Amino acid sequence: MGLSITLGELLYQRAAQFADRSFLTLAPGGETWTYRAFEQHVNRFAHGLRTLWDRPPSHVAIMLENGVQYLTASYALHKLGIVEVSINRTFRGPALARTIGLTSAPIVITSAAHFEALAAVGGELGDVETLIVTDGQDTAQRLFPDWTIRPFDALLSDDDSHIANHSSDLVPAAIMFTSGTTGPSKGCVLSHRYAVRTAQNVIPPFRVTADDVVYSPYPLSHIGPAYYDVLPTLMMGGRVVLRDGFSLSNFWPEIQKFDVTWFMMLGSVQQLLWSAPPCEVERQHKVSRCWATPAPVPKADFDQRFHTHLIPGGGYGSTDAGWVVAPQWDHPGGLVLPEFEVSIVDDNGAPLPAGQSGEMLVRSKEPGVMSDAYFGMPEVTEKSRRNNWFHTGDIAKLDEQGRFYFICRKAERLRVKGEMVSGFEVEEGVLSHPAIEDCAVIGVPSPLGEEEIKAFVVLKPGQDLSEEAIRAHCRERMAKHMVPVHVVVLDEIPRTPTGKPEKGKLAKL
Repeated sequence: MGLSITLGELLYQRAAQFADRSFLTLAPGGETWTYRAFEQHVNRFAHGLRTLWDRPPSHVAIMLENGVQYLTASYALHKLGIVEVSINRTFRGPALARTIGLTSAPIVITSAAHFEALAAVGGELGDVETLIVTDGQDTAQRLFPDWTIRPFDALLSDDDSHIANHSSDLVPAAIMFTSGTTGPSKGCVLSHRYAVRTAQNVIPPFRVTADDVVYSPYPLSHIGPAYYDVLPTLMMGGRVVLRDGFSLSNFWPEIQKFDVTWFMMLGSVQQLLWSAPPCEVERQHKVSRCWATPAPVPKADFDQRFHTHLIPGGGYGSTDAGWVVAPQWDHPGGLVLPEFEVSIVDDNGAPLPAGQSGEMLVRSKEPGVMSDAYFGMPEVTEKSRRNNWFHTGDIAKLDEQGRFYFICRKAERLRVKGEMVSGFEVEEGVLSHPAIEDCAVIGVPSPLGEEEIKAFVVLKPGQDLSEEAIRAHCRERMAKHMVPVHVVVLDEIPRTPTGKPEKGKLAKL
């Protein structure tokens, strides 16, 4: 039976249960907070927030780098029953104005690092009245004369008592935005139950215990760090090592320094770790397992080099659908979780037999475990949820035993000479060349109709490789129709904060 509890109440309970255990360590410095100290800090900020209004707002936006202030603000809002609007801190211009303005949030919690971006769209944020700033108060008052500026620390009350929130766990806890790689970012309305059930279902496949230390360097405005890393750890009484941004040079040294026992990573991060020169510290650690999605480096090779256990792929989660499929410890096929049903269909919506790939549809057996809607986008919400099924836009398959295998995004599926090609599989083939560090693939119009494959590659330092040499390598490892017609060598592939290639930018190159 799953927990029915709001996130603020969950923190209160775990702080009482694990009071003096270490909850949060901030990398690279190592400042550490116990469960009790963190919960009391949250309470002090929540009490301070209450002094800002006679009537509480429904939504408050957070645009912050990873740190104790972000987590404090997030859980304070959960205790107060206010919906957290998690703003991607890399957004600029129309995207930033749209995501902040979407919910008419009157308060934005931010830092000086984001003043310039906010000032550029300030005239479009007519609902904003107050900025709560972690630093740069004087600069904020100069840049935003029409807004009330309140320092974060000045709102910390002397009252550190718990503020009870016994609302239904089905009410919204947060709005998190999709990455926007295939269109405008959509604000997914996520309930407290969504968050709690996601965390509960992460614990068994990754064998999370109170003795674990998870490493989380990705933005807290995304479900991965917030609900796959922090929340399961909080539930079990373990420790989170929180870093503001992934750093290749600091990765293994910090893993060792802070006694990390497990971590998740994007496929792009796995590739970066694999492409980096070997170092002694990469095998001198306490990491007993990790997971990458998708995983471009073979498990056996990764395990041997880094002296750990790479849990095979097979898991599936998205901001819209929730955590739907759990990976297995020793099998590449994932298991659909009891709260969900999955169907694989063709382009006409007809169910496909086991072993055939098609679009993945999801529906829930329990309320609140999927995103409730795209906030302020009823037509988009309705279009994505047809006949009680959520259309993920992802290509996958189920085998005879019902095990799940992710293939690629539907938008990344290319039609070449009458064949459907997975962009991921092309990237996988390109990346098998020892001189290539990174790769992203898109489709471009073919003079003969359909598409041609265009590959963008980044070479390892000191390497020199011709476009024809790359194509020759591909011809040895993939079907003829999968070989890129166009190859472009770049210094760096533009990526979102979660590591996904920004294919819209690549299409313009």
